[in-house]
Formats: sequence, structure tokens, C-alpha cells
Amino acid sequence: MRAGRVTRGALGRRRVLAAIGFGAVTAACGEAAGSATTPAPAAAGTTDVSGFPAGETRPAPDFAFEAYQGADLVGGQTVQFSQILAAGKPVVLNFWAAQCPPCRVEMPEFDHAWQAARDRVLLVGLDVGPLINLGTRAEGEALAEELGVTYPVGTTSDATVMQRYKVLGMPSTLFITTQSQIHRQWTGILDQAATTEFMNELVQASGG
Repeated sequence: MRAGRVTRGALGRRRVLAAIGFGAVTAACGEAAGSATTPAPAAAGTTDVSGFPAGETRPAPDFAFEAYQGADLVGGQTVQFSQILAAGKPVVLNFWAAQCPPCRVEMPEFDHAWQAARDRVLLVGLDVGPLINLGTRAEGEALAEELGVTYPVGTTSDATVMQRYKVLGMPSTLFITTQSQIHRQWTGILDQAATTEFMNELVQASGG
């Protein structure tokens, strides 16, 4: 298994993975932790960094989403994220950047998982590279095309989005219920099996 990847069988080893945690992720992606738009890293504990006690949720903040691709799936070229959430499906929101190598590894895994669950879940990739100096919009669009991912991908001009979502490292993925509540937040790479497991969990949490 590739170092740093989280597989279904490895979910029980979160505290071990946290030993390398945020530092390893940001080292691979560049000095994201030093950006003015990136929060300082949390203390080592777990890569499942929900930011709230187990069993609790918190609201998903709104922001303007500008689609690179998949505008038909999110309701337009530029839409509010709250509109995407209001469409009735649980949403998986992935924070990524063009110059983040772990993000490049993860995106095809997400696409495979989403293809099997797209009738029940919407996956949205949010390129924050332009906000943290880890790539331009053009580089983000080019990477999505190069990897051949099919889910909606875009960016935002909202420089506060990472703080408001409590993003601690790259990549980061949030699993949001149909009630617009963040059910789970994960920092680090997820593979297809783990993503599928979390998607199924999200559907159940949404009453599906």
C-alpha cells in the first residue's frame, strides 16, 4: 500500500497516520500551512478531524462555486454552494490544488467511487490552489482534464472558505448531508474503497 494512503482496512489506524499527519501532507503540497488563507495545523491526534464531537455535526458554510466542468450537474456555471446542497443529494466536497501531488493521486480514486454512487451522492471538487499559491485556475482546469475526472470541478474567489471549513491540510474532504450538515471531515488521501465506505455512511446519515 502506498505510504500515506487511507484504505478501508486502514481506517482503524488513524492515530498512527496522524504521526505524519498534516506535516507530511503540506510538505508534499508545498508550504500551504504558511499561507495567509490556511489555518495553522491542529495537534496530532487523528486524520479524521471533524472539529466537533463524535455524533455531532456543523453547518456547511456557503460560498460561490465557479465551475470548470459539470455546470449542468450543479445548476450553472457560477452558483452558490447552498444551491448545490438544496438540490436534494448528499454532497462530498473535496478541497484540492493543481500543485498538490496527493490531490493528483486521490482524484481518480474519487471519480471511480462516484461513478458507482452518482445516483445517490454528488461529488464536487473545489480547487483552492489559486487561494494558497498552489496553482492557477488554468492549471486546475488542465489537471482535471488530464486526469479525466467526470465529477463537477471548479474554484471560488472566496478567500475565507478554508478558514470557515476548518481545512487543516491538503487534500481535505467533507461529507455533507441533505440537511446541509457536515457529517465527516477528512484530511489526507482517501482511496476508492474508503471513499465508497464514507459515501454509504453519508447516505445513511441523510436518511437514505
